[in-house]
Parts: sequence; C-alpha cells; structure tokens
Amino acid sequence: MRRVPLVEPTSRLAVWSLRITLVGLAVMVVAVLAARTDRLDGLQAVVALAIGIAITGMGLLAALIAGATIWFSGYRGARQAAAAALLGLAATAYPAAMVPIGLSLPAMNDITTDFADPPGFSIATMARPETANPVAYPAAFATIQRRLYPEIRPIEVDLPAESVNAIVTDLVEDRRWTVLDQVDYRGPEREGRVEMVTRSLLLGFRDDIVIRIRTVNGRSRIDMRSASRYGSQDFGVNARRVIAALDEMRAAARRAQRER
Repeated sequence: MRRVPLVEPTSRLAVWSLRITLVGLAVMVVAVLAARTDRLDGLQAVVALAIGIAITGMGLLAALIAGATIWFSGYRGARQAAAAALLGLAATAYPAAMVPIGLSLPAMNDITTDFADPPGFSIATMARPETANPVAYPAAFATIQRRLYPEIRPIEVDLPAESVNAIVTDLVEDRRWTVLDQVDYRGPEREGRVEMVTRSLLLGFRDDIVIRIRTVNGRSRIDMRSASRYGSQDFGVNARRVIAALDEMRAAARRAQRER
C-alpha cells in the first residue's frame, strides 16, 4: 500500500493577514492619490489614510500572531505571514514615528514673526474651503510660539529696496514655492508682499506662506508667516520652514551689506 506523505496544513490566519495588509495598502494608496489630485479635502484624506493604516495594522497584528502559531505548530504559511509583516511594518513605520512628535508638540498650525500685526493672506482667503482652517492668526498661539521658538522674529536691515526684493526673490526661487501674488517693495512709498503656497510631500496638503516687507524706523523690515490649511497639528513643519527661511535671508542680507 502506497503511503501518502504527511503535509502540514497551511495557517489560514497567515493567508488572511496578507490579504488584510494588501487591502490596507490599497486604501492608503487611494487616499494619497485622491488627496494629491484634490478629490478629497484635508479632513477626508486624513480619515481615509487613517482607515488604511488601521486595516494595515490589523494585518500586521494578524501576521505576528500567525507567525507565532506557525513557529509552535509547524503549519505552513510562513511566507505569507512574513510578507504581511514586512509590508505592514513598512507602511506603518512613518505614521508611528510621527505619533510621539505630535504628542510632544502643542497643537499649532500657524507661525508668524509679527504677533501684533501678522502678515495677512489674500489669495488663500479665497482658496480655502469652508472645512479648512481660518486665515486669521490665532492670538493664543503667540504665547506658545514665544516659548518654543524665540528665534522666530522679524529681520531688520539697512539695505535699499532693490536688494531686499532680490533677497526675497532668491529665497522663493530656491525653495520652489508657488507664487500666487507678488508686489515689489519700494521703501517708504510702498510695502512689498509675496504670497505663496507649497504642498506636503505625501498627501500634498497645502501650506500658505506670505512674506511682507515694509519700512520701520527707517529700516527695511521683513516679516514672514506660514500656516497649514488643514489640521490643528503641523508637527513643527511651519516653524522649521520659517526658521530656515529667516536664516537664509539673514545670511543673504549680511552678504549684501558686506558688498556695499
């Protein structure tokens, strides 16, 4: 009598862990594409992405449980469980890393160098839908910003209007921000203003940026503001953007003063 070789059964949980993970990844991809093509607004995109992450997390958990079961029982399905675990870890690593950052920072989405008279948005006022954040700078942010980012303050320089305009223009070109409106600075005769927008790398969320140039006490003063259109927490993105831009403009101003 021919003996039939014994074949260990395949773990159904391992198979389903991979299926669940793939479904979660598909939801995440659709959410990203829909957000970047403006088919979903900010809140809808975050909800859709969160659902995809949750599904992927369930698949990852199932893969870990299946892996432990396979280890002790000898069932087949290790490949499916390993694939689900690797895909799940890759997809959830970045969101998981953002959680402690968000918990360590206060809920802020707007940064300015001038608390008394923040540079205002013009085009953004018309572009922001009802579900977006208001364009007015929240007064409650001022105290928090002073404590967390004392280095964010206006730039005052003794340079002609042409040099100040060139400094701001070079910054905007280097950063590749999309200019929505621009008025050149002409000293005491007319203040300058550049309004721009930039998009986040993943979901393409829009952040509005404005740089204002005016004459104060005979000197050229540069103020800047950066604000997120969606969400109450920007994970420090606007502050880092403003700090880097101010540092770059200060360095350019020092070079221009040495060359005079």
